[in-house]
Amino acid sequence: MPRRTTKGPLDGEDPLAEPSPLSASQTPSSRPQTPLSPSNPVRRSAEAAMANIDHPAKDFSFLLKPENFHPITQNEIPQAFRISHLQPSPDTPLPDLLAKGHFRAAAISSVQRLTTSTSSTDYGQIFSLLYMRLSCLILIDATSLAAQEINVLEDLNSTFYRDDITQAHLVPWELRVLAVRLQGIGLGDRRRGVMGYYDLAKDARSEAFKVEGEQRKVWEERLLDLGLRVGNALVEMGDLDSAAGHLESLRAGVTKEEDEKMKARLALLYLRIGDVAAARRCFVEEEDNTKIKSVSSGVLEALCSMAEGKYEHAVTQWQNLREGTLNANDTMVTQNLAVCLLYTGRMSEARTLFESLVDHGNSFYGLTFNLSTIYELCTEKSRALKLEFAKKIAEQPENEAGWEKQNAEFKL
Repeated sequence: MPRRTTKGPLDGEDPLAEPSPLSASQTPSSRPQTPLSPSNPVRRSAEAAMANIDHPAKDFSFLLKPENFHPITQNEIPQAFRISHLQPSPDTPLPDLLAKGHFRAAAISSVQRLTTSTSSTDYGQIFSLLYMRLSCLILIDATSLAAQEINVLEDLNSTFYRDDITQAHLVPWELRVLAVRLQGIGLGDRRRGVMGYYDLAKDARSEAFKVEGEQRKVWEERLLDLGLRVGNALVEMGDLDSAAGHLESLRAGVTKEEDEKMKARLALLYLRIGDVAAARRCFVEEEDNTKIKSVSSGVLEALCSMAEGKYEHAVTQWQNLREGTLNANDTMVTQNLAVCLLYTGRMSEARTLFESLVDHGNSFYGLTFNLSTIYELCTEKSRALKLEFAKKIAEQPENEAGWEKQNAEFKL
């Protein structure tokens, strides 16, 4: 028996689609306004009336208990960062900690504010601080702790988290999205995360149907973001073929600019699957000779050569990109060129390129890990080199991308 086609909230008939042309018998003046139409004057009057109603306060004291949160230690941080003069003082404002990339300190500060100075009825402040706490835990590679702490929220689909008068959700959208992933990780069931994204998509479509203009565009962008997160969840589950098919389906109806981004995502996913031919096909479609597109195609070709093990050829491709279309200081190109040089045995050249990136103020995970690997390959006394390297990174200026590093990034 053939399987019946089903549709979910991410691929169902789109209430955001352009309305069909009016038939001859239905003129604009005779077309009825539905109760759901955001332009309906009765609806606008009802919304204005509800805005003046006193909303009953809800008690969220169960979210403010200190036992909900885990202590964060400095055990995984290199000594150079622990004793640095850039370590923030305990009274540093939370916005400053976030702006300067002190995410561990920000995670601690957000809990201190939650448990000592936040009203149990101020749900806006509570959820904002919870979102900061969980996001910062993820940024310092403590996702497992975040997956445990999210459980205090329990079921965000419960009516308890909705306004008693308007039925609007009290939890910010960003926290609801983050909670879906963390709860799936905490329960060891990533399929739950996929279902959670579909539940959110249903809500997003419903909200988008109620508004117009810029507000509607916000919900459209959230729907696309949820679609991408479903693809990411499928990748984390190891179902790469389904992830590729899902991303292909999302291309329908997106703008040309967004479609270019989608093709880049697909190309990288196909490379991870091992289907180099499919990755190349992503950029074989209509060429228009724009700089952005030629650069993307060049990067893809170089990555395809790496995926096929043709490192000598990839070295030439990355060098051409670095010297020609792109600026010589482009971080991604230089990083990949150095990796290819390493694989071709040109270790001293690779080390020089990696160290030049550090000298230009870069300190992302791939760079610190790769350069630490170079040090291990160069000498048996690599630990001293890696400790000195960590000290050099700790002296770099603070930045919003994250200042403090972990031992694992230096292979310590």
